[in-house]
Amino acid sequence: MSKPTYIGGRVVYVDAPVYLRRQVRDIKPSGLSHSREVEEILREMDEDLKHGISPQTINARTRTLFLAVLHSSKMPKSEKMKSIRLINRFRRKLGWKPFRLKKPL
Repeated sequence: MSKPTYIGGRVVYVDAPVYLRRQVRDIKPSGLSHSREVEEILREMDEDLKHGISPQTINARTRTLFLAVLHSSKMPKSEKMKSIRLINRFRRKLGWKPFRLKKPL
């Protein structure tokens, strides 16, 4: 089943793994398992913002990404912390408040 994603200003349908409707290269094991994948997703979000996707949508996507990182069982704690720092750095760059953990990992 192909999924829609936004590449180069156009909506294209791909059969590759897509996270948050972004085409991102998957690093083994499958699923969200490395902070590098989070960094690539954030890069795609930044590109989408420059192409006219609303800040509200990007804000919702960062929240979804944050929750996906927290609930990922394949990501070690150190990678989770690094991913959370990357997400918060991206949010600060856009002038938004960073996410805070309510309890330790």
